[in-house]
Amino acid sequence: MGTGKPVTRGHFTAGLRLWGGVACGFVVASIPAGIGLSAFLANRGAAADWNRLSDVGQSFGAISSVISGLTLAAVVIAARAHNRETRDARRELAEQRRLLAESQIALSRNAAANLGMLHLEILKLAVQDDELATVWPPFVPGIPADLNRKYLYANAIYQFQFRAMQEGDYTEEQVLSALRYLFTSPLMRGYWHASRFARTSLTAGSEEFAFAQKVDEICREFEAVAATAMAPSDGARRRVEPLASQP
Repeated sequence: MGTGKPVTRGHFTAGLRLWGGVACGFVVASIPAGIGLSAFLANRGAAADWNRLSDVGQSFGAISSVISGLTLAAVVIAARAHNRETRDARRELAEQRRLLAESQIALSRNAAANLGMLHLEILKLAVQDDELATVWPPFVPGIPADLNRKYLYANAIYQFQFRAMQEGDYTEEQVLSALRYLFTSPLMRGYWHASRFARTSLTAGSEEFAFAQKVDEICREFEAVAATAMAPSDGARRRVEPLASQP
């Protein structure tokens, strides 16, 4: 078995350039050589010699034409191969840049997800320990301590849902569907209203900002449903109005 290295496109192009250069050099060198030889023979040759040399010169001219054609073909092939190499190199560089950008995005998301999981761990400690829960500022001034702990737990639930979507474990629609179920709880809706000031620090246009806006819509939907359910029906109003009109 041979142990030689495989011939790559770069080696092939380099060979074409070498042979093209040699052929061009030969053609260029043959012109002054032919002129010098003609001058030498003009001084020394007889008429019969000139007739024979004329035939040789015609043959030499045909060979020169062939060599010139081959040289031109080699130059054209080398130029096309060089252009292909340049295009391939540009495509490879663009692909490397794309992969690098995707890698940076993935690293950024992983860092954000890890930070979110750490936040969840801190919240869990506050939920499990009354004294640690007092370290967190209340969601609303004057809120009872037990309700503030419930809101901390609700915050942990929300953060978990968002991180699950951010890490790609669930789609946005799956997470929003889970939140629609969770927001049937008045405590979840109360937490969302109480934490509205904290959400003002979110960067407009960010992923979390857009997600929070969609959760706002879910909360408003269930608040409207709850308000409709609590409103008295027409029959109840008719029963109450006669009683209210009695002395």
